[in-house]
Amino acid sequence: MAGCLALIGCAPGVITRRAQDVSLIQGPPIQDIKTPFDQALSCLSGKIPSNAVFAVGAIADNTGKEQYADSGTGKMVTQGAGDMVQSALFQAGVRVVNRRDPNIPIAESNWGLRTMGDQTAADFFISGSINSLDYIPGGGASVKIAGVGPEFRQTRILIGMDLALTNSFNGEVIANIPLQKQIYANETGLGSGRFIGDTLVDIDAGAMQREALHYALRQMLSYATLDLLAQVIDPATAQECLGKINSADAELMHLPERSVNGPRRASLEAMIAAAKSAPVAQMPPAAAPAGGPQPVPQQSAQPQQVEVQPVSPDATRLANEATTYAARAIAAAEDSVRAETYDHAAGLANNALGFVQLAVKALREAAAAGLNGPAGDA
Repeated sequence: MAGCLALIGCAPGVITRRAQDVSLIQGPPIQDIKTPFDQALSCLSGKIPSNAVFAVGAIADNTGKEQYADSGTGKMVTQGAGDMVQSALFQAGVRVVNRRDPNIPIAESNWGLRTMGDQTAADFFISGSINSLDYIPGGGASVKIAGVGPEFRQTRILIGMDLALTNSFNGEVIANIPLQKQIYANETGLGSGRFIGDTLVDIDAGAMQREALHYALRQMLSYATLDLLAQVIDPATAQECLGKINSADAELMHLPERSVNGPRRASLEAMIAAAKSAPVAQMPPAAAPAGGPQPVPQQSAQPQQVEVQPVSPDATRLANEATTYAARAIAAAEDSVRAETYDHAAGLANNALGFVQLAVKALREAAAAGLNGPAGDA
C-alpha cells in the first residue's frame, strides 16, 4: 500500500502546489503528413501548364452522420476536406488560388484597399462531396475452455465520395472520379474467470486496432486529386507519374487505367486558349414594341458628359457602414453553416440577421442623405 501511494504521489499534477505549473507530458514528435500518393503528385510538378490556375470549391460532408459523447456532439467526417485537396494541388506544383475563405478579399474591397478585380481568376476548380458512410455488420468469435479462452471481433464502415474537375469558363465537367474505401477495425482479447479456492478471479485483457478514419479520407482525397489531374494531361505523362504510386493495395493498381485510357476532353492548353480567345458577350439592344418606331443605331460620336452629383460625406460614411455590416452578415452566415451544434448555428444565424438589419438601416439613412448614382449602385 505504501508503495502504491508513493507511485501516485509521483504522478504529475497530484501534489503540485496551486501556484506551480504542472509539468506537461510530451508525446510523439510532430511529423509531416505523408500518403502513398505524394511521389506521384510531386511528379506532376512542371508537367501541367503554368498558365492554368486551379481552385477548390465546396467539398461537403453529405453523409449526415454524427457522433455523440459526454463532451458533446460532432460530425463523424472531417469538415476540412477542401483544405486537404488544396494541399494536394499545391504538392502537384500547380498554380492555386485560395477560395476557401473569401472574407479577406471582401473586407479589403469594402475598405477600399483593392478591388475584387485584382483577384486572379480560377480556370479550373475541384468540387464534390463525401456522400456515403455505411456501417457494415461485423462478426466475432469467442472460445473458452474451463473459463479461459480468446475472443475476436471485427467491424467495418464503407465511405464513399465523388469529386469533379470543372472548367470555370463554361461550367463543363472535364474530369470526374468516384471512390470508396472500407475502414477496418478489429478487437482481440483473452478472458479468464476461475475460482482459486473460494475466490473468483476474473481477468480480461485485449487490444483494438482500427484504421484512422480521417487519415484514410486524406489518402482518398489525395488520390482523387491525382486522378483528376491525370485525366486532363498527356497520357504518357499521366502513366509515368501514376507509376510512382507506392501502395501494397492490389485493388488500387487498376484505378490508373481509367485515368490513362479513359475518355478525355481537350487538353488544358486548348481549353484555356479557347476560353481566352472567345469574344466577350455583349448585351443585345432592347427590342422595339410591335408596330412602334425602331431603335436608332448609335453613331460613334463624342461621349456625352454626364453630370455627377457629389455625394455628401455623411452618405459615404453610411454606405461604408452598410457594406461592412453586409460583409459581417455573410461571414456569420457561413460560420453558421459550418457550426457543429444546433445552438451554435442558431446563434450565428441570429447574428447574421442582425447585421443584415443594420445594413438595411444604414442604406436607408444613406439614401436619405443623398446617396445615388454610381456610388449608390455600388
